[in-house]
Amino acid sequence: MIRGSEISGIGRGRGAAAGAMPGLLAFLVGAGLLAAPWWSATLAASDYPLVVVLGTVFASIGAFAALPDRWPRLRQLAFTLFMATFGVVCAALMFTPFHPDFDGTYRIGGMPGFVASEPMPWWARIVAGLFAIVCLGAAVLSARGLVRGTPGPGASDGDSHG
Repeated sequence: MIRGSEISGIGRGRGAAAGAMPGLLAFLVGAGLLAAPWWSATLAASDYPLVVVLGTVFASIGAFAALPDRWPRLRQLAFTLFMATFGVVCAALMFTPFHPDFDGTYRIGGMPGFVASEPMPWWARIVAGLFAIVCLGAAVLSARGLVRGTPGPGASDGDSHG
């Protein structure tokens, strides 16, 4: 049976380089954000943690998307890093304070200076909390599988070496 990705040439087989381009682009954006505290003269030191977290999210999901299927351990490591980082971001949003600091800004994840017109609504906290639970749970299970040697996401049955 012919799949649509084989016809268009953007599958993981023939034309795999074209299929890896979006992931490679996301990885390069993430790598640029990760390096920003060292090469940017205008980036404030208070923004370093936020830029590093965003860089980790982009670089890890980009690496997961760009790596070929025949490297299941490296793909699983990138997936684990993405889920853990995104879960921490969601948890930080869930625990956003209800009231601003004395200067009118919010402190999210220990980083001060976030400006918002109003506090985060209760329903958005619930959604962020559910995403945090799911993402951090997936990261723990993926890390456990990585350590134990079981194949991760996108790996076939023959990829297990444990």
